[in-house]
Amino acid sequence: VLGSSHGFDKYGSTSGFVLWIHKTGIMVDPPPHATDILMRSGITPSMISGVILTHCHADHDAGTFQKILKESKITLITTKTILDSLIRKYSIISGFAPKFLLRLFEQRI
Repeated sequence: VLGSSHGFDKYGSTSGFVLWIHKTGIMVDPPPHATDILMRSGITPSMISGVILTHCHADHDAGTFQKILKESKITLITTKTILDSLIRKYSIISGFAPKFLLRLFEQRI
């Protein structure tokens, strides 16, 4: 479990967890700083190969965007609607072109 709180708790980490499949992790709706949370638990970033993003609220998509920027190429598993929203949102926030952002990860829709 990466967190078990809600997006309005300034002290707790929002809900998110890791699915483990054959010793490889897939984060589900990672909270901001999820990689730091994992590292404090002795889990290296290379053990996480993908992210499932179920919706584009900042308490989850920020963790997804951080993982995309900080780590090697990951697989993002989501819907086309959520992917389009994520790319549009973080293109505006970061100033990176949508085409550039789409090259940073593999997509599974």
